[in-house]
Amino acid sequence: MPDVLAAAGPDAPRDGGPRLSYDRALEGGWVQLSLANTRPQERRRLPAGIPAAPGVGPPRRPVAAVTHRQLVLFASPPRALAAALDSVAADPVAAAWLGGELTGWAASRGWTRRRLSGARRGLHILLAVQDTPGAPVAATLIDQLTGIGLPARLLEEFLTAHSFTADDRTPAVDAWFTRTTAGLPEPMTGQLAHWMAARLHGHCQPPRSRPRSEATVRHQLHFALPVLTRLADAGTRDLADVTAAQLRTQLDACRLTGTDYTHTASGLRAVFTTLAAHRAIASNPAVHLRVGTPAPTIPLPADPAPIRHALTSPDPARAAVTALLAFHALRAGEIRRLTLDDTRRALEDGRLHLPGRTVRLDEPVRVRLAAYLAHRNKRWPHTANPYFFVTMRTALSTMPVSRPWLYRQYPASSGLLRSDRIVDEVQAADGDIRLICDLFGLSIQAAHRYTAGVCADAGPTPPVTCRRR
Repeated sequence: MPDVLAAAGPDAPRDGGPRLSYDRALEGGWVQLSLANTRPQERRRLPAGIPAAPGVGPPRRPVAAVTHRQLVLFASPPRALAAALDSVAADPVAAAWLGGELTGWAASRGWTRRRLSGARRGLHILLAVQDTPGAPVAATLIDQLTGIGLPARLLEEFLTAHSFTADDRTPAVDAWFTRTTAGLPEPMTGQLAHWMAARLHGHCQPPRSRPRSEATVRHQLHFALPVLTRLADAGTRDLADVTAAQLRTQLDACRLTGTDYTHTASGLRAVFTTLAAHRAIASNPAVHLRVGTPAPTIPLPADPAPIRHALTSPDPARAAVTALLAFHALRAGEIRRLTLDDTRRALEDGRLHLPGRTVRLDEPVRVRLAAYLAHRNKRWPHTANPYFFVTMRTALSTMPVSRPWLYRQYPASSGLLRSDRIVDEVQAADGDIRLICDLFGLSIQAAHRYTAGVCADAGPTPPVTCRRR
């Protein structure tokens, strides 16, 4: 049924005013009918809180307005995303708002016109092919833009900042766990999955446990897996059936010594202790397993020739990173997260404030940091990245530099350079462990690894400075 009656004639209103009445429209000689919900803009109701008055500008669409999700019956074949450029955005309201926000976002970060044009094409494609119009865009869909040469990483950062993304990627640790345990039988695989979830996320109910890092979980499972694989090959399918004698037999069959044995026994203790605490197995066969302590290592000095070559490198980034490592033994994470404001203040007053400690910059370090700052201002004058070190990729965003880029700036391993600097300071300070802790942010136990050699060389009566304060 038509719900709107309008007249078209010489005296028909053309300024968007009230429509003529039905009797008045008949005087024109003919009537033009308009059916409701025939335009794409009229098929959807505006979400609550969005004004529909003309002349207000692109409306802001909150994510909460779309509460449903379009379910997919079966996995669709790979989409030809480039062909979606000719499609119309399924939600024009969200497209108008995001398009306006993208323009301001690009201007504040110094994007070029070409980069902005590519981001607009990518945004148009994402809004045209998503299953639920107006819903957050799936991260896996954004990643597909890389295959057609569009800036997927920049678009993901923009959409995430505007709460318009949904991360549906499989976590890297989960994919690693699936590959690693592919040869184990059930229910052993399910028990290990329960163990990994408890270690990664912790447990707030008894038995309480705090979450561990992904590196710790990978390390423990990596060393425990050879023994677990031997148990599976021997016919054991359930970890609840493992006895202490079987565990010790398979561990001895691996013929491990030194640090490898310590890490393997520690990994087995972590696996079976957590499963027994969560009642996944009845008893803990590793409760009396001897673990031991890792073999102590002696920090050795590094070769000074590559360090001198890197300090005099024409690349200002390489020289600055090497100076921070060689003179002040900063960690790789501290260098990546070094902000521009902190560095500028450090160049003014000579003190670099780090989490938990303050470093007084040496003059060679200040010279190289100032040289890189001049290079940064000349190379990327309009970047909005708050971090001190930037690259061609991070200059258009607000993310820190990647770890591979930072590793390429080292003349040697960052751990080796840091150890070399600490060893040099220990020798100069005669093993003053308190000074080493304050200067490099170490614990007493970690600093004792460096001072042990100096205290041992002092004879049976070590100096007072070697004692813990």
